[in-house]
Amino acid sequence: MQDAGTVRYSRLNDFRMEHIMLGGAEMNGSGAPATGVPRWRQQVQYAVGHTLNDFYTLQPEVRRETPVQFLLERRWPPKGHAFPSLMHYWDIKQAVADELMRIVAGNHTGEIPVMLYEQWHVPVPELEIELAMIFQLAWSSGQEERCLNIQKFMVSGNEDVITGFLHMASVFCHQAYGKPAETIGIYSLLDGRRHIFDGAGIPLQESLDYVRLLSVFLEREEHAEGCMKYGSRRNDRDEPILRGYGLM
Repeated sequence: MQDAGTVRYSRLNDFRMEHIMLGGAEMNGSGAPATGVPRWRQQVQYAVGHTLNDFYTLQPEVRRETPVQFLLERRWPPKGHAFPSLMHYWDIKQAVADELMRIVAGNHTGEIPVMLYEQWHVPVPELEIELAMIFQLAWSSGQEERCLNIQKFMVSGNEDVITGFLHMASVFCHQAYGKPAETIGIYSLLDGRRHIFDGAGIPLQESLDYVRLLSVFLEREEHAEGCMKYGSRRNDRDEPILRGYGLM
């Protein structure tokens, strides 16, 4: 319950940003008209999310003795009809497993994450919104003037999603901690690309302006989407997947 005098802001969710940004990213017939992302990619992202969550829930000494590919095997989707071919299925599985092994081998091996697939909310009064973000992995910063080392894992990169996430994370850190992130790292598993950004190198005013425009854009797109494509039942069914482990 909120007090009568509490100002209530509309919520801007990062998973909704991804949903809208990816709406036209794929050709028709991809198997996922609700998001524009092929169903196989959604399934792989879900498996990757669960695998990383399983892995980093373990204590550091246990992680060192636990092959991440073993955890991935338990979460990997069945062959089914989501993948275009059996060869594609095995190629994607091998590529994702190889990249995850490379990442975890040197990724904060002795540390415990401070955020692990958690959703956090922070009000942004100057924008009259509440910013809600899911941080897959975040680690404490060793620098007093910085707050976090944030990591996001995507099956394949998308420039619009990366830009949106960067600016939303920048605003979040300044509002929640009063200082920038140390780094924001975005990993694209299929092509092995790693984008590491210095949090202090992202101007706060630029991020605020971007998030302001993003909130207006998403509000319009969601209204149009609701009128043209989806009923409330479908949105309710899809949101737990979008909110839980991302789209990419």
